[in-house]
Amino acid sequence: MNNGIVKNCFRPNCNSQMLLLFLVLFISSCNNNLKKTAPTQLPDTTPKTINHKMTGKELVYNLEKAGYFKYTDNDKLAFVQDSIIKHFETDKVFITEFNSKPPFKSYDLRFYDCGDGEELYEEGGVIDLLKEMQPFFDKNRVKLHYSDDNYINDFHSIKINGRTYVMAKGSLLMWGETMAQFVEMVNFELQDQHSSERLYLMTNENEYMMFLTQEQYDILTANLAFDKRPQTVNEWVKNKTDEMQRMMNR
Repeated sequence: MNNGIVKNCFRPNCNSQMLLLFLVLFISSCNNNLKKTAPTQLPDTTPKTINHKMTGKELVYNLEKAGYFKYTDNDKLAFVQDSIIKHFETDKVFITEFNSKPPFKSYDLRFYDCGDGEELYEEGGVIDLLKEMQPFFDKNRVKLHYSDDNYINDFHSIKINGRTYVMAKGSLLMWGETMAQFVEMVNFELQDQHSSERLYLMTNENEYMMFLTQEQYDILTANLAFDKRPQTVNEWVKNKTDEMQRMMNR
């Protein structure tokens, strides 16, 4: 995905122009990889305009109409909805609930806490997250058969449904590269199996991933600040590389 392998590029004396070049190459490679592999056009992710910002209750009501909670167990539904309302009303962020102790489980089967992303990058992390997401895949009748989970130094690849995906090859984003590649991999398989769901990235102190339909995505993007809403891979990568550039310019 990214042809540039640069180590220790967070040193204060790094050449900022060279850094920018590699960041542009990385973002471009995300686009090129998707264009080469996607079997059909991805859905439009341009946020639709909503005339006013919703209250927490209105947000939950509209998400429920859009089918967001259809995978949530009945005994967890009120808990999840109350949590969304509370976080949205208090901090204008979208946070739902999940079991934070093993075995990890997203209560709505859509929302996943990835910490700082390092665990996903480490050996076995990709398979662990796929296993955590398995109930969602089962509900959607999406098959993800994985094999050949290979780690060689900074290089990591895995085979899903007979296709080989590169999860890391020494990008400037470090474990951020694995997060971006994981989302692209899952979205390719969702699209290839005709699912209307897509996986998005979101940052709010921790890194999160969440499954949304186009309608659910539109509701959230219209009611959350850009840096707090679910983002496509390209948006998320650009934000992370912009952060890196600001660090370099200090």
